[in-house]
Amino acid sequence: MFGNQIAGKISSEGKRIFYSFNPSLNQQNTSAFPIATNEEVEHALALSKNSFYSFSSSKPSDRSKLLELIAEELALNKSIISKAYCKESGLLLSRFEIEFKRTYEQLFLFSNFLKKPNFELLSETLGDQKNSLPHLVKKHVSIGPIVVFGASNFPLAYSTIGGDTVSAIAAGCPVIVKAHPFHPETSFLVGQAINNAIEKTLFPPGIFSQLYDDQFTVAHQLVRDNRIKGVAFTGSYLGGKTLFDLANSRSTPIPVFAEMGSLNPVFVFPTSLQEKSEGWSTLFSKSITNDAGQFCTKPGLFFIPRSENGKRFVSMLSEKLIQEPSFTMLHPSIHANFEKKKQEIVDQSKGELIEKKESIAIRDGRQGLFVTSASEFLETESLEKEVFGPFAVICYYDTQNQLKECTEKISGQLTATILATQEELIENQSFVFMVNQLAGRIIFNNVPTGVRVCESMHHGGPYPATTDSRLTAVGTDSILRFTRPIVHQDNC
Repeated sequence: MFGNQIAGKISSEGKRIFYSFNPSLNQQNTSAFPIATNEEVEHALALSKNSFYSFSSSKPSDRSKLLELIAEELALNKSIISKAYCKESGLLLSRFEIEFKRTYEQLFLFSNFLKKPNFELLSETLGDQKNSLPHLVKKHVSIGPIVVFGASNFPLAYSTIGGDTVSAIAAGCPVIVKAHPFHPETSFLVGQAINNAIEKTLFPPGIFSQLYDDQFTVAHQLVRDNRIKGVAFTGSYLGGKTLFDLANSRSTPIPVFAEMGSLNPVFVFPTSLQEKSEGWSTLFSKSITNDAGQFCTKPGLFFIPRSENGKRFVSMLSEKLIQEPSFTMLHPSIHANFEKKKQEIVDQSKGELIEKKESIAIRDGRQGLFVTSASEFLETESLEKEVFGPFAVICYYDTQNQLKECTEKISGQLTATILATQEELIENQSFVFMVNQLAGRIIFNNVPTGVRVCESMHHGGPYPATTDSRLTAVGTDSILRFTRPIVHQDNC
């Protein structure tokens, strides 16, 4: 039986149900999921609040053990999770293996992070009795129950036990997950693994609940409630901005970390193209099309010098991109939105659409490039909008000043990539500094896809890529989203 998971129990009081969709077979899946009722949401909130004080004051070593137990439960249930994952997302088993490995290892990354001596200590200044100066100890303290919204494009790594949930639990914050309706069975099975792990500890079951809704009622009810103290979201700009505004309209506003998409621009310098066009065209054709380009770090905007080398690179890129296999997109609505946004660019901009012509499956993303100019980019708003899928815009630029003008026009991004020789980087340090202000991660001479999960990673960026550029959704620093500093002062 599937239902809302509230503190380890399965509740199915809701009268309205929904079904997920199998994009590979182009048909609805058979398992039904009940929408959480107001009473079920209230119950999850009450349990989350009641469990906060004991959980937040628990030993980091105990939370570390919990994360490892969750990893063990995931491993035990890997086979059944994989079947749900593939039928709900259309993603291949090979992609499941990659995402499962990342999710599994991420649990141990945070577990080991919690084992560090004085994990909670930020800094300490000894007192000085002679000069009447106090002893100050600055620590992390968890902020309270957190709402996590599962992402459509990562049924594991950005969903029920993705980076948001893991970092919140590591911080000592109870979590209520609002499961994504595109993969409810995957989310349910992962939620059961979490509940099984909690049962093996002394933690109260209220530290984790998962609720279902295929619309927005439950989401708004959770974010509006004063018992919730923080929100983590990965998805569209419209969804993230709505939650951000909702949280800030409360009588007690709360922090919202929303990752809301990115163009991930690529800036190509002239000399570098002479030697690297072949390799780069191969790398970027795969980066744009892999898993139908459904990654938040997919390169979606290129600035190429208008030269023979530049045109040769674009020709090679387009040829290789079209030869790449097409992939099923996550959901009919995502596929429809992909086609709609591509068409908006074609209708509103001057340029050439280069697209795969051969027949593909009905829900596959038809990969392509739109080739235009930097001057057109400066004049056309639609070219600044993310197209979620296997598609990128190519802009030819004529001068370095024009390239800088385009860069100044681009809003905040998760990543920005620079393809240049060492000499070009040295000669254009002011431009590199300008790009530093644009994004949270700068890639030199490689692709932005493939986010490494480690302590040094920053997965965030200036608005509108995220709602807070100081914070990250990946890596151990992501725990800072769910803590605040507190100082204990001793004057004795």
